[in-house]
Amino acid sequence: MQEELVTQLSGALHRLARVRYSLPMGGLPMGEFFMLQLIQHREGTGPDRRKVYVSQLTQCTHVSAPAVSRTLRRLEGKGLVQRQTDPEDRRTTYVVLTGDGLALLEVCRQQMEELGRRVVARMGSEELSALAAQLDRLTDTVQEERKKMSVE
Repeated sequence: MQEELVTQLSGALHRLARVRYSLPMGGLPMGEFFMLQLIQHREGTGPDRRKVYVSQLTQCTHVSAPAVSRTLRRLEGKGLVQRQTDPEDRRTTYVVLTGDGLALLEVCRQQMEELGRRVVARMGSEELSALAAQLDRLTDTVQEERKKMSVE
């Protein structure tokens, strides 16, 4: 019985992970999409826009500097970001979203909102809220038990 439950849970988590990769991301691989979102979040909006340094992206993502650089190079090649040398400190580089990058993120945001409305309409907000709480509990439990296993 317990083995059957573990298999069922594993299958459900695998299907959920596959769904995550199918979410609207403008045709970008997940890593590139999340990098765009991170840049947008750290940059802010309007007149209060901040410079987002490549070193900050490396720290935030917990990914190696070469991996961040490769991702930024691909995004640059697609015209979604630009890297610029900081005129105040020519040793540092910062990243800005281009108009195309901002437009892509806006389209993806609208698509996610529409998808969210449809899912809530089918499942109901109470059921989704309870499911999210259970998934949080499951995630915490799995992480806690995994830590115990690596110690034992």
